[in-house]
Amino acid sequence: SSNNNDRQLRGLILHAADAAAEINDNNNNGPPANHHQRNIVVLCHNVSQDVSDGIFDVNNLPKGRIDVLARCVTSALWVSNRIRTDTTVFLMLFPHNITIEVQGSCVKSLTPDERTMALYLQRTLWSGKDNSQQKGGQEASNNMMDSDSDSYSANNSSRMPRRTYINPQSAPMSEEKRLRDMRKGREAMIHRIRITHQGKSSLPGFILHQDDTLQARLNQLVSLSSGDDDDDDDDGPIIWMLSETGDPLWDVLEDQQQKKSKCATKINNGQSRTATTLILGNQLGYSVDDEKLLLGTPTVREVSLGSLSLLTSQCITITHHYLDRLSSNSSSCGKRRTDV
Repeated sequence: SSNNNDRQLRGLILHAADAAAEINDNNNNGPPANHHQRNIVVLCHNVSQDVSDGIFDVNNLPKGRIDVLARCVTSALWVSNRIRTDTTVFLMLFPHNITIEVQGSCVKSLTPDERTMALYLQRTLWSGKDNSQQKGGQEASNNMMDSDSDSYSANNSSRMPRRTYINPQSAPMSEEKRLRDMRKGREAMIHRIRITHQGKSSLPGFILHQDDTLQARLNQLVSLSSGDDDDDDDDGPIIWMLSETGDPLWDVLEDQQQKKSKCATKINNGQSRTATTLILGNQLGYSVDDEKLLLGTPTVREVSLGSLSLLTSQCITITHHYLDRLSSNSSSCGKRRTDV
């Protein structure tokens, strides 16, 4: 009975927002004319095989740090009562080289709560795997559980001399029961996920990229950030790598704006719109290879929101605020020129 209720609840969460789809669709008619395209790239390290296969419990989001992924997408796409249609989010899952792309201009029936977002991410990951991959992932995770149990037993054996009494017959049985319960729980979870997602089409605006390395993604982002015009005097946004030691982001934005002699001409020209790209690490930060690659790319500039370490989702929100201010100032400047 409880499984049926949970299954019905999952279905309702995925489809209950359809009633508001027309409202969202009316608001998602492409980026505003005075906005650059914004790309938010989150480098997610130490992602488990289960998470990359879409095998996780949406009722326990901290496990596997699905909560971090969901919050990042929500912070990047949502403002009050509407979606940022000028923003695209890339969740790069390492070491699996899998990227979930979420396009704000294409998503439908999306709500800002983390559980719904986790279900959407799960659907994207699950739909990108065939049955054999799912089975392989399950077997791999079972092997991982076995190896974990070996280490668990080894650690327990090192503590055994400290105990006053150990029943040599009951200890192996309790460990065997623990593993059996874990397998049963996992099989039940996979069964629920399969019923919820298998055979259903991918969601609008959610795209899964396989074999997507940071170098390949960086090359694509560089081409997006370069724009289509040949004006060498355009000091438009480049790719920003957020860290605690970079240049103050707002100072960089103000400096860019002051250097522009024509503050609105290129923004209002859709053909020459450039992309602003922000790269962040997840709760684990950047890897050594990440820093080497990013800092070695000429078009990447290291910027900062201050010396205090913030949550990744908070950094996304603050950066959006800065860009909104910059866009508002540019629009005001363009209006003054028109009035003159």
